[in-house]
Amino acid sequence: MTKHIIILIGFFAITGTLLAQGVGFPDEPAQAPIGGLELLIGAGGAMAWKKLKNRK
Repeated sequence: MTKHIIILIGFFAITGTLLAQGVGFPDEPAQAPIGGLELLIGAGGAMAWKKLKNRK
């Protein structure tokens, strides 16, 4: 029974600490274009197709 009480007290202490600090979310990261992504996806698809085709 005392273990449950200790766990509850610890939970409320941690929750109170987090709420008191005002946890904020970071800003959005700067998005950069990724060149050649289509070629990378196509090459990966072709390799997977070849591997699955040769499996038989």
